[in-house]
Amino acid sequence: MITTIIFDYGGVITADRRSRCFSEWACAKYGVSKTIVNSLFDSEHFNQYMRGKIDKQEFFSRFQEIGVTTDIESMSQQLVTYNEPVTRMKNLLDSLSRRYDLCLISDSTPELTKDVRKKFKHIFRVFIFSDERGYVKDDQILYDIAFSEIGADPKRCIYIDDKEEKLEYPRSKGVMGIHFLGVDLLITTLAKACG
Repeated sequence: MITTIIFDYGGVITADRRSRCFSEWACAKYGVSKTIVNSLFDSEHFNQYMRGKIDKQEFFSRFQEIGVTTDIESMSQQLVTYNEPVTRMKNLLDSLSRRYDLCLISDSTPELTKDVRKKFKHIFRVFIFSDERGYVKDDQILYDIAFSEIGADPKRCIYIDDKEEKLEYPRSKGVMGIHFLGVDLLITTLAKACG
C-alpha cells in the first residue's frame, strides 16, 4: 500500500524546465547563442550553484560574459518567474495531499527554493532542496538524505520525475518510479499504482 508520493519540481509541477525557459528568454532578448546559454546550465558551474557552493553573483556573471547585459538580480528574478506550477498539477497535488504524505526533492537554487517553499508549504511535509543540502540528485546521496528524512518504507513510496535516468537510484532502493509524461498519464498511472 502506497503511503508517500515524492515529486520532482521542474518539468513535473512546472510546465517546463526553468533553465530552458531562461535560455529562450536570453536568446530572444539579447541574441546570444542558445547553445552557449544551455551549456551554462549543463555545466558543473550550475551544479555548484544548485549545491549552494557558489552564489548567484558568481553563476550569473557568466551570462554577462556572453552578452546578457541585464544585472544579476534581474537575471535571478527572471529564473524565478518560470517557477509557476501548472494549474492541473497544483489541483492534483491538493487532492493527493488529502490521502497521501507528499514530499519534494528538487535540484534548486536559493531563490527558487524560497519561492517553492512559499507556494507549497501546505502541500509537502518534507522539502529536500539541493542548495540546502549541498548535493544534487546526480550525487545520489541527496536521495538517501531524502529517504532518511521522509522516514517511510521505500516499498510504500512512489517517486515521480520527468527524467527517466533520475528514477534509477530510487528504484534500486525499492521505491516505485514513475516517469512523468503528462498530467493525464500520471493520474492514470497513480490510480493503478495506488489502487
